[in-house]
Amino acid sequence: MPNTIWSRLNKLQLGRYAEYYAKMEFASYGFEVYTSEVDDHGIDFIAKTKEGRFFEIQVKSVRQTNYVFM
Repeated sequence: MPNTIWSRLNKLQLGRYAEYYAKMEFASYGFEVYTSEVDDHGIDFIAKTKEGRFFEIQVKSVRQTNYVFM
């Protein structure tokens, strides 16, 4: 993302960005995405395939001065 200045995002903002990015990617591949209102079990969202299989997804992101991993 050329217009994103990663150093301006705090830890929470980067985590949210990574989570929403992952949700959009799953949705773009045809998964149904379900989100919980609370994060009390370490699961960020659930993805469901067209065949009815469910996957519990936990997103992790890391940022260093010159390195971003999502």
